[in-house]
Amino acid sequence: MADTSAGLLRLAAALFPLGSNPDQLPVVGYRPDDLQWSPASAAVLVPIQLGRTYQVILTVRSRGLPQHAGQVSLPGGGPRPGERGPVETALREASEEIGLRSDQVRPLGLLPCCDTITAFRIVPVVALIAESAVLKPDPAEVSEAFSMPLAQVLDLDSYRRHHVERSGQVFEAWSMRSGHRPVWGATAAILRELALLADQDGLSGA
Repeated sequence: MADTSAGLLRLAAALFPLGSNPDQLPVVGYRPDDLQWSPASAAVLVPIQLGRTYQVILTVRSRGLPQHAGQVSLPGGGPRPGERGPVETALREASEEIGLRSDQVRPLGLLPCCDTITAFRIVPVVALIAESAVLKPDPAEVSEAFSMPLAQVLDLDSYRRHHVERSGQVFEAWSMRSGHRPVWGATAAILRELALLADQDGLSGA
């Protein structure tokens, strides 16, 4: 996608509206055979930082965390009582994990929900981040924050499909080529949904 404000506005228009009911969004990711499947709610921020070239901010989860320790992820987590939806949850988590102030964030819209093998249904919130934003990772949750060029994230050739077996069921998983660390699972699947959206609407060209 060309690094222009017009391109980002077109991408924003292609997203689901910020006020969408998460229960009415399409769902991608892990699809178990269990008819009683009832994943817990979660939200992540997909932060696109403005600058000479646009960058997508990613984190590496701290080794001491009980789940997904050391994995590349997007800032996010489960809702707290009183939060009115995934946007509030994603913004709070980004503030706690990487010190991102709400006045440095402009939410654009939502991507399809992504179910995970660990029984979460994640709502991704795509947002623009001010070029001047300085990230301050909380070491209790994030060992480091890094960025990848948006052009690489939107390149469908960056993604590889895998088949993984769990409890006798084979399901699809995704990984993403990265020069920093392996991007795997739900994070890769969410970023691929952004790439698919951009490709579908003709936004992913040079």
